[in-house]
Amino acid sequence: MSGADLYAEANNAFFDDDYDEALDLFTQAIQVEPKNPDFLLKRCVVYQKLKKYQEASTDAATALKVLEETQGTRTLLARAHLQNGITLHHLKHYAQAQQHFEASESMNPKEKTLATWLRKNAEKIPKVEPAPPAPVVAPLQPTTPSQARVRHEWFQNDTFVTVEVFMKNIKADTVSLDFFDDSLSLSIKMPTGADYSLELDPLAHEIIPKESSYKILSTKLEIKLKKKQAGILWGALEGEDDQGGAMAISSTSGPSTARQPKDWNKLVKDIDQDQEKAQGDEALNGLFQQIYKNADEDTKRAMMKSYVESNGTCLSTNWKEVGSAPVETKPPEGMVAKKLTGV
Repeated sequence: MSGADLYAEANNAFFDDDYDEALDLFTQAIQVEPKNPDFLLKRCVVYQKLKKYQEASTDAATALKVLEETQGTRTLLARAHLQNGITLHHLKHYAQAQQHFEASESMNPKEKTLATWLRKNAEKIPKVEPAPPAPVVAPLQPTTPSQARVRHEWFQNDTFVTVEVFMKNIKADTVSLDFFDDSLSLSIKMPTGADYSLELDPLAHEIIPKESSYKILSTKLEIKLKKKQAGILWGALEGEDDQGGAMAISSTSGPSTARQPKDWNKLVKDIDQDQEKAQGDEALNGLFQQIYKNADEDTKRAMMKSYVESNGTCLSTNWKEVGSAPVETKPPEGMVAKKLTGV
């Protein structure tokens, strides 16, 4: 089995509280990919559950060394420092634990459980502690970090939040994706040998991990997150969301008090339904409908987004051109643009 398959089975065992099975599967995954920091950090947590804190400390230190040498993301580095701090706390090395907790806080102040561990550990600092033994860290071969820049976007409907990671020719066995109640962790092994990592932690709202999924397309990885609360409009993808509310489409033409991401999938569905009822449209509108009807999903989204955001002055079928930024209004010379209403 591949490392990703073993990792997925190990996660299932962990969620079922079968820690012995999870430990065995994570160990097999690490044998396949000994320099994968996600695998090491997950096994570290299993060792903590089994109260094997010295083994947990070794995994946490090894994962941190991997991330420092490969220039890992700040989110993963924060998590590695947190796990180092937790294991050192259990080993009663409170001063060293405090250093790791503070390093984690500087990289990601919102790291889950960090505030609790900072408080618990600070209460122990005055106590005398023995010097910690040096953790055993396996020698690592240097790796070259990827210089590629990978873009991701997101949109939503009543039921799902969809995250698109734009990367061509992704192989299924290079993808490792874990869903949690309020976060997701994605890792993709790139052709250069480096890893692409996307950590959304915490998500703006909770999801249902077992009903979330992903699929690999020719130019991207599409991730569908099942909303725990259907019908709630996410005002942000991650972090605190002060604008979450019931999803609705405004019928007013005045300026919005809060800029919300448009649900292009819902607009596509509405247009499809309208096409079935439309009769007697002018020739130009008929041509528009014919192009739209025979288009793929990305083309439909591009047409809707460009037409709406440009107030009817631009119609594009290229999602790559219009998907990443607002489309400007460009009326013909001598004419004045007016904002479309009812969209």
